[in-house]
Amino acid sequence: MPIYEYRCEDCGKAFSIKLSMTEHEKGNIVCPYCKGVKVVQHYSSFFAKTSKKS
Repeated sequence: MPIYEYRCEDCGKAFSIKLSMTEHEKGNIVCPYCKGVKVVQHYSSFFAKTSKKS
């Protein structure tokens, strides 16, 4: 499951949540610090781990 990063506009804190793509598309993300619902996704880089084929 992907890890999504968000920032709460009520308290200003950033947090990460592991969600399935279906849960992410539904929205309804709540800040774990202040329980606020004014949450925006914070885009960041990602890391992909692959196997090396010879």
